[in-house]
Amino acid sequence: MVKKARWWVLILAVVLALAAVGAPRWADLAREPREARWAEWAREVAQTLARALGREDRTWSDERIYFILIDRFRNGNPENDHDVNPADPWGWHGGDIDGIIEKLDYIRDLGFTAIWITPHVQNAGKDYHGYGAVDFFTTDPHFGTNETVKRLVREAHRRRIKVLFDIVVNHTGPQHPLVQEHPDWFHPRRPIRNWGDPVEVQEGWLFDLPDFDQSKPEVREYILSYSRFWLEETGVDGFRLDTVKHVPPEFWTWYIGELQKVKPDFWAIGEVWSEAPWELAIYQEAGVPAVLNFPVSLAARKVFAADGSMEQLAGTIASVMAQLPDPQQTGAFIDNHDMERFVTLAEWDRPLERLRLALTFLFTQPSIPIVYYGTEIAMPGGPDPYNRDDFPWGEEERSELVPFIRDLNALRERHPALRRGTFQDLLVDRWHYAYGRVHEGDVAVVVLNNHGQEAFSEPVPVTDLGLADGTVLEDWLSGQRVTVTGGVIRPEVPPKAGAVFVRPGRR
Repeated sequence: MVKKARWWVLILAVVLALAAVGAPRWADLAREPREARWAEWAREVAQTLARALGREDRTWSDERIYFILIDRFRNGNPENDHDVNPADPWGWHGGDIDGIIEKLDYIRDLGFTAIWITPHVQNAGKDYHGYGAVDFFTTDPHFGTNETVKRLVREAHRRRIKVLFDIVVNHTGPQHPLVQEHPDWFHPRRPIRNWGDPVEVQEGWLFDLPDFDQSKPEVREYILSYSRFWLEETGVDGFRLDTVKHVPPEFWTWYIGELQKVKPDFWAIGEVWSEAPWELAIYQEAGVPAVLNFPVSLAARKVFAADGSMEQLAGTIASVMAQLPDPQQTGAFIDNHDMERFVTLAEWDRPLERLRLALTFLFTQPSIPIVYYGTEIAMPGGPDPYNRDDFPWGEEERSELVPFIRDLNALRERHPALRRGTFQDLLVDRWHYAYGRVHEGDVAVVVLNNHGQEAFSEPVPVTDLGLADGTVLEDWLSGQRVTVTGGVIRPEVPPKAGAVFVRPGRR
């Protein structure tokens, strides 16, 4: 009976896979060359089967991350509202872990497959952000308990959402007991004045926070102990590592290696705030699995919010691809909790159009897309702390960006070329950028028009992507169709808009 049941499950999965390809897609396939037709059909069926059976070989390159600042996201448990004052932008506002759990279905329905939360460990005073720990082993009472954090991971995993904790190994809060009990565990108190001196950057007190001396074995073991504690206690999928370049690379080699002994598939993404790709490469070479892609992310902000040159953006991408050991193990963003929100940067001219174009780029470039909470409702926000306002629940029901972000998430999920594919510039000038992504027969052609007044209708060469004359492509976002003729496509892309051309019917 068990064997029969298994066969029935397999047969049902095959039927579902065939149905998922869809009748419109069969018609489109029939118009393509025979070899391409069968290869594309086989790939689509295999991909759908893998999803149906839950056996996808997913890597972090396949994920899309939703970034949450715990205190400002949602208040799910008013009983832990200690000294809360939502009117104080520098104080506690009441967001907590229960609030995130309440909204996991919302995050999943947006199409995100992972969440990154700011540090949940105990802080003191008004350190609502979590980066000034006074106890690395205990959840802050404003956020819940250790059991609440365990429940968050369980509930997220039940929805097939991965979880990243934000872990700080560079410093403590000023009121941490270790500052008095083990003053020798910290570097001498001095500010960072010369940001070009790596020793000063590693040993200076960032924002006057007590700086761990990771050269001491007892300090290394202590940092490992609380990191291992959260990994073992909760089953969290990985860490976002704060202030990576303020810690010596040799520490990261040891630290990552030790955590991978605990959890072989342990993954981490490090914050290396630098516009120099070679500096990010230092930490990937040291063993940090992934790094935040500040060079491309900051370039994208300049281009899409402030009319910078597309040529500069293309050049930055090329530098990252050439210099990093694994350029696709990076995370890109258009804003976060440490900078003005994108909409505020772009408020001088058509901020929503600019945001949609920036998001189209974010979901089609090689790095893992990271979206800051509130982007889906175009939340504005100036410098810290005004980029950390409370999420105004209810606005998501009226936001035109919510379905747009769902669509982009579905696009990236449906097309492995956008998650794992090669990256090739096809056309670039001051206002326009076209690039191709290819993975095992799946092809996407992205065309971005940053001009404010003129539509783009120039020919885009696609022969190098393996697209033969007669191939029909459809823009995932608008439905516009183009046919490869003479090795090019001729799309019509409005001002401040983007298009993502894929084979039709792949929804």
